[in-house]
Amino acid sequence: NIRNIGRGGAGLFDPASPHGTRPIVYPIHKLMAALLCFKFLAVFFESLRYHAIRITGHAELWSFVYYTISFIKGIFLFTVILLIGTGWSFVKPFLNANEKRIIFGILFLQVINNLAIAVLSHETSGERSFEKWNAVLHLVDIVCCCAVLLPIVWQVNSLEKSLPDSSSDEQKQTIDVGLDEHDLPDDGPDDEMGNLLIGNTSERDQEKGHILSKLKLFRSFYLLVVAYIYLTRIIVYLFATLLDYQHLWMRYVIVEACTIVFYVTVGMLFRPMVENPYLSVKGEDGD
Repeated sequence: NIRNIGRGGAGLFDPASPHGTRPIVYPIHKLMAALLCFKFLAVFFESLRYHAIRITGHAELWSFVYYTISFIKGIFLFTVILLIGTGWSFVKPFLNANEKRIIFGILFLQVINNLAIAVLSHETSGERSFEKWNAVLHLVDIVCCCAVLLPIVWQVNSLEKSLPDSSSDEQKQTIDVGLDEHDLPDDGPDDEMGNLLIGNTSERDQEKGHILSKLKLFRSFYLLVVAYIYLTRIIVYLFATLLDYQHLWMRYVIVEACTIVFYVTVGMLFRPMVENPYLSVKGEDGD
């Protein structure tokens, strides 16, 4: 059961669960677990494919299985990054029209991407058709990587706009400092009004703290995604041009190492928690 696996894993990384309270598992956590499963299957069937090629010289069946799993894994990867960037399921329970368009657009681009991979698998390096489909593959991959950044930027801008205006609080503090002790009334109703104002101020400060925490979280996620894209799509590609054939395996080792670090870091940032103050949303918010 994915739910039990997710909750059990969350207990390992979340020691602050009091009195055995179970962390809250959102649908996005199930998609993240499914992505890990497809990543494992893709690596496993790719190893079987290369083993069959080494033994028999061909591996049509394993190639078909590998490309199918790799296609699903690619869709899950970009979809999960998009959904995390939009805050779906743990910040808001829906997607707006622009976010849906981006998801459908990435699904279409992933179809083209995997078509290019299938064509490249039957072409010889150095041929004109190979270079053409290789260029298409890299172009589509870069477009998908840039597209997944848009919802994260929108989410960060939305959080920045939702921050309470601090100008009124500063003016109120200035007025309070300017008052003399004799100007403050000692009546009971005025004391109750003062307590009410203090309570409202504390609620605003708490809400502002929650928004700032969420803003910090999504900014960290944005930087993490940019670093992952930059390393695995640009730096590694340039590094591979400096390698000879015997050392070309180092390119794939670096990509897989960066992928493991990215998966683990994102899993730690957005792991299931009991009552996550960073992702709390007030009930009266419209969005």
